[in-house]
Amino acid sequence: MCSLCVPEVYSYIITQAVHSVLRQRARITDIELKFLEYGNSLLKLGWWQWTGALVFMWGWIHQLRCHKILGSLRTGNQEETNEYAIPYGDWFEIVSCPHYLAEIVIYAGILIASGASDLTVWLLFGYVVANLTFAATEMHKWYLHKFDSYPRYRWSIIPFVC
Repeated sequence: MCSLCVPEVYSYIITQAVHSVLRQRARITDIELKFLEYGNSLLKLGWWQWTGALVFMWGWIHQLRCHKILGSLRTGNQEETNEYAIPYGDWFEIVSCPHYLAEIVIYAGILIASGASDLTVWLLFGYVVANLTFAATEMHKWYLHKFDSYPRYRWSIIPFVC
């Protein structure tokens, strides 16, 4: 018996929904998109925001490259392959964890773009640097232990520092 009412209930719900949308649309004013105003707001950005954006993009591009290198180390069926390989290329020639270094560069870009005057951004940046430095140091030790042929000239994360 209820199944006989389903088409009528469905039709009623659709009709009410359409009427509700049309009533709401009549109340909404047309939104004008002013693309020139958006462009003008970009022109109002300061040099530190543009510099921060460039530093952010530089870090992002290197992080992408490093992840591609890491992703290319294992090919084929992941479950059958338990071998590890030494990564080479891009910042891997200098440090053991360049994807972590690129992450720090990304956060440095955010810090620069913020004008470096906000304590919260500084605390975030400090946390990221401390966390990734610790993780990279442990990864560097693992690489040195795992591979006899691992390049000894590589730094763990920050060239000439650690």
